[in-house]
Amino acid sequence: LIDTLKPRSLFCVGDYDQSIYAFNGANIKNISTFAKRYPGENVFPLKTNYRSTAPILSLANRVIERNERIYPKKLEVGRVGRHHPPRLLIYEELFDQYQAIAHMIKETHIPHDQIAVIFRNNASADGIEASLRELGTPCKRKGGTSFFEAKEIKFLLDLLALLVNPKDMMAFIHIFSYARGIGSALAKEFFHCLVHFGEGDLIRGALSPRLFDLPKLNPHKNIQLGLFDDDLEIGSISRFAKLSLSEEIRAHPLLKHPRLSQDGLFFFQEYYHFLRSVKQSKNPGTILQKAIESKLYKDVVDRLSTQRAQLKSGEIDEEKKRLSQDRILRKARLLLDLSRPYKELQRFVNAMILGGSELSEGEGVNLLTVHASKGLEFSEVYIVDLMDGRFPNRKLMSKGGSIEEERRLFYVAVTRAKDKLYLSLAKRDRIKKLDFIPSPFLHEAGLVKGEFPGASGDED
Repeated sequence: LIDTLKPRSLFCVGDYDQSIYAFNGANIKNISTFAKRYPGENVFPLKTNYRSTAPILSLANRVIERNERIYPKKLEVGRVGRHHPPRLLIYEELFDQYQAIAHMIKETHIPHDQIAVIFRNNASADGIEASLRELGTPCKRKGGTSFFEAKEIKFLLDLLALLVNPKDMMAFIHIFSYARGIGSALAKEFFHCLVHFGEGDLIRGALSPRLFDLPKLNPHKNIQLGLFDDDLEIGSISRFAKLSLSEEIRAHPLLKHPRLSQDGLFFFQEYYHFLRSVKQSKNPGTILQKAIESKLYKDVVDRLSTQRAQLKSGEIDEEKKRLSQDRILRKARLLLDLSRPYKELQRFVNAMILGGSELSEGEGVNLLTVHASKGLEFSEVYIVDLMDGRFPNRKLMSKGGSIEEERRLFYVAVTRAKDKLYLSLAKRDRIKKLDFIPSPFLHEAGLVKGEFPGASGDED
């Protein structure tokens, strides 16, 4: 557009070391070819950095200098005073890393809104967000969906919430919305039916109904239609005569509901089996484990992963579906890890749900992708998951990215820090059974030599 307009004068500001939007169409050649396209140009380098301390800036420069120098640039430090050298944190396991950083943040005197945790991939945020939530530390996530707002996590939490409070109609509606053909209005009717069958107790109404007649769900119904209620109920039950059902389900009064479909019945059957499996359980971890292993949840995982793998043509990308299932189950296992310290289900549910809105509103620790952090600055910065494959992201590099772009991303992340910088990594992923090696950028920064120096969590 500019070349077409051919302006008589042109003023541009840019930093070629912070060109990180190649995936969105940005082209670093706009800067590198500027002199050729506009002969006689004047370049005015802005050499003084007023944000970061000398040790932080020195580390950033050691890495970014591996990229091609388009224009001469040697940044000078504009700050004086006490300096904190960047710290390298190494942990044995991925989740240990997130929990340790959450504890460090809880103990710091820095205001929460002046702290940032920066990551290359959104998956890294789940562990740190969950760990902060567990400690009651407020945080706000930018550049992705909150761990606790993910549908696969909300479903599990709704299952638990309904066990704690069987009167929670919204949790019931959310759960049954995953059954094919059941909308919120019908789910609400089923809720009232089960409460009625249990004489005010939904769980009892599902497992051991005491009443077997359908409640009057529509008070404005024409009284004359009541003459045929028995016939409607018999007809409704007969629809399922050929289905393979347990005796308890076949005798359940919910089958009398005229709008209960075959898919809805199978969903209720799996919900019934889940309730029976946890009837004697009190421990949150045990209940959550059974929920994750239930056919009820497996069906939800299949539905969500299928939706996320659907192409514009309507076809399902099987590899994308498999990866989506892996991510969903990883989130579920993370929630399971969070439940371990709790002995009472109500306390766990309160910590995960009731405190959620309070901990995600207002001022809190900033959880940011590198892209979302660009242009911002913080007193204290943690860059997590600095393992080769994650940062740099080798998968994206194989799809058209480059090590130079990944190095610019690292440079942007590092230079968000004003006073304190922590660079963090883990040796292995227990869930995926993966071993990691340090990011090459840590080698380039002179922080590591070989695979893993020092002990877990030690400063290098």
